Amino acid sequence: MTPAVWTFATHAKEIQQGIEHISAPPGPALLCLNRHEAATLMGLPALDQPSAVIQAAARLRASVCEAVVITGDEADYADTPQASGWLGHPAMTGHPKRHTDAGAVFADAAAQALMKGFVAIEAIVLACMARNDALSQHTDAGPLQPRADFAQRSANLPFFSLPQATPVNGFAALSDPDLALYAVVDSAAWVARVVAAGVRTVQLRIKDAEGEQHRAMVREEIRQSIRAATAAGAQLFINDHWQLAIEEGAYGVHLGQEDLHVADLAAIARAGLRLGISTHAYWEVCRAWALRPSYIACGPIHPTQAKAMPWVPQGNNNLAYWCTLLPLPVVGIAGMDVVRTEQAVRAGAAGVAVISAITAAASPEAAIGQLQQAVQRGRKQPHLTAPLLPQPTLLPT
Repeated sequence: MTPAVWTFATHAKEIQQGIEHISAPPGPALLCLNRHEAATLMGLPALDQPSAVIQAAARLRASVCEAVVITGDEADYADTPQASGWLGHPAMTGHPKRHTDAGAVFADAAAQALMKGFVAIEAIVLACMARNDALSQHTDAGPLQPRADFAQRSANLPFFSLPQATPVNGFAALSDPDLALYAVVDSAAWVARVVAAGVRTVQLRIKDAEGEQHRAMVREEIRQSIRAATAAGAQLFINDHWQLAIEEGAYGVHLGQEDLHVADLAAIARAGLRLGISTHAYWEVCRAWALRPSYIACGPIHPTQAKAMPWVPQGNNNLAYWCTLLPLPVVGIAGMDVVRTEQAVRAGAAGVAVISAITAAASPEAAIGQLQQAVQRGRKQPHLTAPLLPQPTLLPT
């Protein structure tokens, strides 16, 4: 059986054969090299430019392996089937030259993560966290090794780059970080209805209205929603339509991962809008974390009919993990009802996003009351203990 991870120390010959298109055994799930090793194998003097690292990773992945990571002193580059980009580790910036065993710690952590069912990019994130933790604790007195709870420490979490670089590294804090019941609705009429029933966190989510022909309608919906939320003292987030949210002076914006590729994040930050970001897996959390948003939404916690997604429902243990890891408000979303809302709050969620349990209820006002009571019950219960690692949320292909 081919080992899940190859390194320069263990499989230099096989890697070289793959690069040269010589008959070689099947490649690994993940190839871990540092820049010097990658340059040596490819017959190059150095990989001293980001573009050279990216090109080398692409060539290695095409000829040797399913996924590759090339590590560096300040950032690692990952090329995987799930996502590709730079993983920065700012906590390690200025750290003395990397210990000779750092690569072994990285590769071992990646191999263990793959064995637990994590896909390549998530194994790389966990490897970054293990190595970063080991380096931060290292002294000359002992071996280089991560602590048992290395994956629960936000200082170890790498930043994952966007396709387009952005200078943004922080958004305004929430006026009230206790988001509690977070209603997600699709019209200004619904916004007015839920805030009248006592909801103080609400998202206006108008889907399939991106064209110019919808712009006037969406603007008016946003404008009316802002009026209703402001009068009630509620925190209102506009889903997707960030330009109109800026123009109309909205309180905040909520973006999905795909929206991060196109939204003008700097403009949102300059306007002082709060920002929430949806995440479903480790690398998406790392991408959101790099921007320091006002809150991060994690899901799907439970199965949902709201949208088709490839993700495995995470459950309350994963939610407890993200709430422990991230030092900012976390919102649990997907499949929430009264019982699950109480459980999400016990897991540490600052907010519980609810859609159909409100809008499809026979009496939305009664449902809101029951959900708010569930939030209060959850706050009075002992918090769930977070696992050292979450369960994988994307099945390997």
